[in-house]
Amino acid sequence: MGQPLPKPWTVAEFLEWERQQPERYEFVDGVIRMMTGGTAQHTTIKGNLFNVLRNTLRGSRCRPFVDGIKVVTDLVGTYPDVVVACSPVPPEADRIESPVVIIEVLSRSTADYDRGGKWVAYQTIPSLMHYALVSQDTARVDIFSRDGDDWRMRTVKELDGQVELAAIGCTLGMAQIYEDAEP
Repeated sequence: MGQPLPKPWTVAEFLEWERQQPERYEFVDGVIRMMTGGTAQHTTIKGNLFNVLRNTLRGSRCRPFVDGIKVVTDLVGTYPDVVVACSPVPPEADRIESPVVIIEVLSRSTADYDRGGKWVAYQTIPSLMHYALVSQDTARVDIFSRDGDDWRMRTVKELDGQVELAAIGCTLGMAQIYEDAEP
């Protein structure tokens, strides 16, 4: 569990501190959280998402990334499970400057965090068009899509359903997302 910092830190101060740490951390709402390992279910779903996006986006200007690359705003420094960028990302980059899609695979311990402070901060990213929250305990994806200055949410629960990511011309089948998982 994260602990509030003794003084308010800026994201820049957090990033400088994190560079010196052997582990990965996230910074949201003034709280630093150490990133921990996930379950087999979490890893399977995350891998499925990456594979489907990679295959679908091959040859386009968009590229998915999984694990280990940051999204940084004025408010947060986070490591999404899957992120899609449609602008060039240099090989040495440790962050995505203009994410178009961010996907988080939820667990009981992260669901409130992913729906709360992270989501509030992600809404400030001008390039972000879709934010997806994927349950690992049940077949359910909540997809937030930018509609002008507003966001609309759609929930997909059926295994024969589709998650549309119109901004990147991609549709994810729920059966693909949950292949080899047991929601």
